[in-house]
Amino acid sequence: IGVAMQVSEKTPLQLGVNRTENRFCLRAANDEFTFVNHLTPLPQLDYRICTTEDMRSLHMLMTQQSLWDGLKEQEFKVLHSLLEEPVWRIPHTELPESLNESAICDYSESAIAMGLGHIVINEFWQENIGDFTVDKARFPTLKDTIDVLHRRGFKVVLTIQPFISTDSANFKDAVKRKLLIYERHSERSIPALTRYKSSSSAGVLDITNNASVPWLLEKLQRLKEEYGVQSFYLDLGTGYNLPHY
Repeated sequence: IGVAMQVSEKTPLQLGVNRTENRFCLRAANDEFTFVNHLTPLPQLDYRICTTEDMRSLHMLMTQQSLWDGLKEQEFKVLHSLLEEPVWRIPHTELPESLNESAICDYSESAIAMGLGHIVINEFWQENIGDFTVDKARFPTLKDTIDVLHRRGFKVVLTIQPFISTDSANFKDAVKRKLLIYERHSERSIPALTRYKSSSSAGVLDITNNASVPWLLEKLQRLKEEYGVQSFYLDLGTGYNLPHY
């Protein structure tokens, strides 16, 4: 027989285990560390017990069925090339204006002599960090530039990050959808802000929110289709870049 207990994600769950009596204790309780934002008016232990004839059927029942069908052949080729070929990253500067189509082409000419591979374009391909759209003012013909790099034998990688500048149109959308990390004691209403590179004020995507990753993937898919980009470099920053409260 298979037995499992499923607890609601809204429950501020605390678990205690008594090793000597083979028992465990569940309780719902708010605290000042993990559960500072109250998702229900009072702590509520909401759970259900599931039973099946065997463990296999229980596992299939409890596991969320993913629609992902695995890596395709072309995606395997890209993955292997990232592992086996050189990766050239355009030097980072403090001025976004210094990165443009001419700078990318000039850098690729220098990299040809050292061997082909991947060219990583830093986050300044966007107007604001977290736009996830190309800055058309500095890159009016980026699709043509990427096509030139492809003909030269390079693969192009765009740098992305989980940070969204308050100047970005995506910030308002992310706040509306509650996709960001929020201030403590704010009941998920005030986004926690931080600094990140050229952005003096930015929010951070909350990957524990099941809606955050699909939201980001949709925007990256548009970039792949419009510009022929095959891969992205995820610059996570460091713990220092996270909100300090």
